[in-house]
Amino acid sequence: MIHYLRIIRPINLLLTILTQWLFYLSASRVNAGLSLFDFSNLRFPESITATLACVFVAAGGYVINDIFDIETDKINRPGKRIAVESTSVKSMRIYYIALTLTGISLGFITGLGMGILSTVIAVLLYFYSSDFKAEFLMGNLLVSLMAGMVVYIASRGVYLVNKAYFAEFSSIAFFITFARELIKDLEDYDGDKEQGYETFAISSGRVKTKILSSLFIACSLALLVLIGLTGNEIEYWIFTSTILAPLHLYLLWKIYMSSEKKHYSHISNWLKYAMFIGLLASLVS
Repeated sequence: MIHYLRIIRPINLLLTILTQWLFYLSASRVNAGLSLFDFSNLRFPESITATLACVFVAAGGYVINDIFDIETDKINRPGKRIAVESTSVKSMRIYYIALTLTGISLGFITGLGMGILSTVIAVLLYFYSSDFKAEFLMGNLLVSLMAGMVVYIASRGVYLVNKAYFAEFSSIAFFITFARELIKDLEDYDGDKEQGYETFAISSGRVKTKILSSLFIACSLALLVLIGLTGNEIEYWIFTSTILAPLHLYLLWKIYMSSEKKHYSHISNWLKYAMFIGLLASLVS
């Protein structure tokens, strides 16, 4: 049973839940900056079913991705071949279908629009795993858009969207995820090349990939500054200047200095943490 839990990446799913509820809280503040929460702004049960729809659809996406990645993982992650070493492909396909259908059903319980969106995301996740991630920037773009969508979907769980900067933080999630996807392409360079993939790293080279990833991180930092200028909240500026800005600059430095697989793995992990820490700023914006 533990194998089925590992396949769906519970830590990543927990981050999805925390991200959405972070924005539910942010949208429920009485005033800007640090303030009390007005939970009457939350929609029940829609806030819960919307989050669960995201979780189950994403879990299904992890499973189908493992199925299609069996060969490349033999090269890229020989010690972390979760799917192929723990369960049969047939059982994983059944697991994928069950998770995805549950997520789509929860989406329609939330509302027609959410149901359609959940269906579209599930379909895109399938084609990402089967085809798009091997194409020039297509897979990177798709995953990044869906990361931004996780933040946007949180707006379905509140009555009034205010004080949360949903669009701005959705864009930050997009920028950081795109940067991370490019770094992961560098990390998986050898296995992807062996499989004949045409990722940006393989087509354009490591140097250009590092430059493009750095540009997206810089865009994230610029947007954080723009949010601060718009809201002009002292708590936000303290949080950004002492934590977020140094973290972004650290990542830019690490990308510049990176040259080995272990370096890219380190940066990839920190980019995941940076996105969540960055989203925490919504509580004081």
